[in-house]
Amino acid sequence: MKNTIRFIINPISGGKNKTHVPQQIEQVCAKLNIQADIYLSNSIQETIAQAKEAVEQQYETVVAVGGDGTINLIGAQLLHSSTALGIIPMGSGNGFARSLGLPFQIERAIKIIQSRKTVLIDTGTINEKPFINLSGAGFDAHIADKFQHSKSRGFFSYVNIVLREFNQYQAQQYHLNLDDEQLETDAFLITVCNGPQYGNNAFIAPAALMTDGRFHITVLKKCTWANAPSLAWRLFRGTIDLSKDVEQYSASSVQIKRKNVGPINIDGEPDSDGTELNFKLIPLSLKVIVP
Repeated sequence: MKNTIRFIINPISGGKNKTHVPQQIEQVCAKLNIQADIYLSNSIQETIAQAKEAVEQQYETVVAVGGDGTINLIGAQLLHSSTALGIIPMGSGNGFARSLGLPFQIERAIKIIQSRKTVLIDTGTINEKPFINLSGAGFDAHIADKFQHSKSRGFFSYVNIVLREFNQYQAQQYHLNLDDEQLETDAFLITVCNGPQYGNNAFIAPAALMTDGRFHITVLKKCTWANAPSLAWRLFRGTIDLSKDVEQYSASSVQIKRKNVGPINIDGEPDSDGTELNFKLIPLSLKVIVP
């Protein structure tokens, strides 16, 4: 199976209809003389099983067709293996793919995958749960939880949820241990970043690199109707780190303690965890295909 490329498609990511995606991938692969296995996954468990099987059978490449959540599921199975992760971005925000400069058109994406130019990147864990792009707690995790239960997907649905929840959410108290530095802070959100952006070119950690062996931690101390426009402008301009309401740190290990159990954000997907969140960086652990 070494020369075969396995494509694993998330049929619901980004709210996009993917009925014809398997056929489109098949046609492009035939045109480019690529041997391909194409799977339209029916569940998280099936996605994980297909990725694991590809590694066991020594596939050179497994392609995640979906968003950051799909990349998380598949990438986590490829860690420390010789199997490279390819990506056809089809999610809501596509933060990881945008950070790598990957195209959104199927044929262009497959041509890049065929070239198999790879780079080794860092990944991370939060309480032993893997993440590829970013993770954290606070308002973004709260929104991820709300977004998961929304009937509609996409950027505008996400914005509507943010606006609806904004008035109700209160900053929380956190204790941070960043390598050897400790601090107490009230924060609207804390995001531990491997990559620089949430998605849709919203840069929460503009200086973050996926190959530097460091997490970049963004602490947004407060967000109100008064400072929200400035923060939003800076977020999409890549200058959030210059805001007086934002503190940024760099560390290879992070521990966050909070008073209450609550949602966490793992690559844009919500999860729930306890009052202590332990982040560990796994240096140069995932082989990714890049332009």
